[in-house]
Amino acid sequence: MALEKSSASESLPPSLLELLSNSLILDNTVPHLPLSGIFALSRTSHSFRELLLRTPSAFRYVDLSKCRGAYVSPNLLTRIDIGGNSWRAERIDENLTEDEFYAGPLRGVLSHLRRMKVLANVQTLVLDGLSSVTNDLISDIVISPEYNVRLLSIRKCLNVNEAKLQQLLRHLCRPSRPEGTPRLQGLYFFSIPALTPWQKEREMRHNAAGVLTLGVTTSQGAQLGASQLDDLFVFDGVDRWYAPSGRIMVQGYVQRSPWEETLLACAGVISFDAVLCTHMHKDMADVLHPASRDYLAEIKAGIPPLATFALGPGGCAGCGRAPHNAPVWGVSDPREFPLLWPPPSNGRLVDAVRPPKKVMEDGSIRAQRLIVSCTWCLTNRHCDNCHRWWCSDCYNPTNSKKLSDLERLNRAGLSYLPSREELSNGSSGEKDGDHIKVFNGLCVENCLVSEWMAGAGGGGMWG
Repeated sequence: MALEKSSASESLPPSLLELLSNSLILDNTVPHLPLSGIFALSRTSHSFRELLLRTPSAFRYVDLSKCRGAYVSPNLLTRIDIGGNSWRAERIDENLTEDEFYAGPLRGVLSHLRRMKVLANVQTLVLDGLSSVTNDLISDIVISPEYNVRLLSIRKCLNVNEAKLQQLLRHLCRPSRPEGTPRLQGLYFFSIPALTPWQKEREMRHNAAGVLTLGVTTSQGAQLGASQLDDLFVFDGVDRWYAPSGRIMVQGYVQRSPWEETLLACAGVISFDAVLCTHMHKDMADVLHPASRDYLAEIKAGIPPLATFALGPGGCAGCGRAPHNAPVWGVSDPREFPLLWPPPSNGRLVDAVRPPKKVMEDGSIRAQRLIVSCTWCLTNRHCDNCHRWWCSDCYNPTNSKKLSDLERLNRAGLSYLPSREELSNGSSGEKDGDHIKVFNGLCVENCLVSEWMAGAGGGGMWG
C-alpha cells in the first residue's frame, strides 16, 4: 500500500505554487496577468502572498491602462465644478488643483503599490489612455526616488500637456543633470494604442450615428485611417518600422513641432517610439524639392524633422543602398532605434528597441537596418502604393526631366496609353534628362501602369 501511494503521489503534476516558484516561469507568466489577478492570487494563501510580494520581478511590469481603479470616464472631464464621481463622493475642495483632481484615482492605485512595498520594483509602467495621467504625476514618476520606472507608456492620455511634458523631458536630459539620472530610458508617446474589439465596435457605432467621441480621432493629427487602425504595429508579419509600410506617424506630427527639439535634446539619454529623420535628411539635402528646401530653411533650419515614413530594409529601388550611416542593428548604438510595441517586461531598453530578425529566402539571418524618412525628403521620389524610393544618386527630380515623358504622362488615359516598355525605356530621342520615376504619387514603372491598365476597361477611371 505504501508503494502504491508513493507511486501515485509521484505521478501528480506539480502545483501552481511549485510552478511559479521557478523564476523563469514566474517571469514569463506574471506580465500577462492583470494587476487585479496578481492581487487576487496573492490573497489565496500566505505562500502565494510571500512569493509574489517578495519577488521583485513579479511587479517589474505593471499595466494600469485597464485598471478600473485608475480609470476616469471622459464624460467627467466637463463636470469638474459639480463634484461627485466614482472616487470622490463629496464636493470638490476649492483648493484642489485640476491636476490633483484628475490624478486622484491613479495616485490611489500607486499608493496601494507603495504600501505593499512593490512600487520600487516597477520598471515598465503602462498608463495608456488614462485621463488620470497628468503632468504633475509624470514628473513624480520620473523624478521621485520612490519610483524606479525605466520604460513609461503614456499614449493617448488626454490630460497630458505636451508643452509641459517637452519642458520636463528637456530638463531631465540637460547637460548639467546629476550623474546617473534620469532613471527613465524610454517613453512611448507617439503611436496610437490598438483598439480592443468592443472599442472598435463603439467607435463605429458612434461614428455611424454622427456622435463626437473622445477617442483616437480627437488626438493630435486625427486618425491614421480605418484600415491602419486594425494593424498599427505589424505589416505583413513584420513590425511596421522595419517594413515598407509607408506612413507610420499620425498626420499631426508630419508638420514641424517642438517635439523635434525635444528628441534632439534627449538623444542618447531617453528613447521614444519615434526617431528624427537625420540620416535620410543628410543624404537628400542636395536634391530636396525647392519648396521643401525653402520651408525647412525658414522653419527650424538645421533641426531634422520627425521621421514619418517607414521604407523597409530594402534600400533604394535603383541601387539598393541605404542612406549613409543608417542604423544597423548590432553595429549602431541601440539608442538610434525607435521603441517597439509591446514594451519588454524586464524594463531593458535594448530589448525595447530590438528589431525583429531579418530572415532571407535561403534561411540565413541578416543584420536589420532602419530606413525611415520625413515627408520632405521623399517629395517626388517615393511611391505611395508600393513604397519604392530612389536615392539622390539614382534620381534627382529637380535637376532634369525628359519633356517627352511629361507630355505623354499628361496625355495618358485621354488619347494615349503608353506601354510599360515606353515608360521604362522612353521613346524620345533626347539625350539629356532622367526618365520620370514618380508621377502623381505612383511609381511610373510599376504602380502607375497597373492603375492605368485597371482603369482602361469599361467603367474604369479612364473608361
